[in-house]
Amino acid sequence: MRKTLLVVSHPAVLATNQTVFALLRREGVDVHVVTPSVWRHDYSPEAFVPETSPDLVGVHTLLPVRGVGKPQRHRYRSGVGAVLDQLQPDVVYLEEECFSLSADQWARACRHRGVPYGVQAWENLDRPLPWPVKRLRSTILRHADFVLARTPAAAHMVAKWGARGRIEVVPSPVPSAFSDGHHRHEGFIVGGAGRLVEQKGFLQVAEVVASIPGAELVVAGDGPLRETLQELGVRVVTNATHATMPEFFSSLDVLVLWSRTTPTWAEQFGRVLVEALAQETPVIGSSCGEIPWVIAMTNGGIVVPEGDNDALRAALLSLRDDPTLRSTLGRAGRAAVEERFSVAAAASGLLRASGLSS
Repeated sequence: MRKTLLVVSHPAVLATNQTVFALLRREGVDVHVVTPSVWRHDYSPEAFVPETSPDLVGVHTLLPVRGVGKPQRHRYRSGVGAVLDQLQPDVVYLEEECFSLSADQWARACRHRGVPYGVQAWENLDRPLPWPVKRLRSTILRHADFVLARTPAAAHMVAKWGARGRIEVVPSPVPSAFSDGHHRHEGFIVGGAGRLVEQKGFLQVAEVVASIPGAELVVAGDGPLRETLQELGVRVVTNATHATMPEFFSSLDVLVLWSRTTPTWAEQFGRVLVEALAQETPVIGSSCGEIPWVIAMTNGGIVVPEGDNDALRAALLSLRDDPTLRSTLGRAGRAAVEERFSVAAAASGLLRASGLSS
């Protein structure tokens, strides 16, 4: 008898974040997905209606929320109980953090009906939170049947906060179109990608790259530092999309993620590392947050101490002067991404954690 998996997810307002659920449905799992009916985010300040993967047509329910665009503070206006009563799922996966209002809302409804549920975990720091939020987090984790931790640090945090159910480390999938090879070009092209903000370290990378003969820094993204970077001679690509990013990454000789830890934030994953490695582009990362873990998992790059610009320069020079090393790291990284960070790997992990594979 087919079992029903209900997924509640605000990230799934984008079709690219529905790939795991689409794959499960193609493989015979009775998957239903609930998302907010309207959303907005940093790259789309205007509200938009969510996308639906062709594989999820007919099983994607859109419900209105309060707090549109607020990942941890949105709540569903109505329909939570009705969806649970209609579908009667065997298990519910809340692709939300364990201290979010939407996770609390759905977890309460699941407990009231005796429906097993699990939550997602990204948090890698024990940040100070108001006591009502800590109590909410503790209650959700204490009753959760499973937690899908995206990194070992996240798994450690939820265990510390009182999770009693199964904790499974399942890296976030990075859907990517694998390119056939790198573009030929002159010089040494260093790349970066993401929000152009202080904690991502783009200004420091620009300074270091400027000191290396023949090197050029190209950044895909937008944010408060755009004009400053352009004034420093950085080529900024502001019109990149999910569809064009593989080509961007394959045009680089190396990608740098030079994040810096703040009192309330450390890099939770570094998705651009995996996206670059999928194109056989080696990476250099700082020691911030989970960057060293991602690079160790893939063997696709070099980790240098956070904030050590001299060490960054040395790492860049080693890759500039050794094309064989770049190729070796790139090939190793791509193989690891296909094995450990693929949609298929994430789908299998979700089935294991939720108990649906047994």
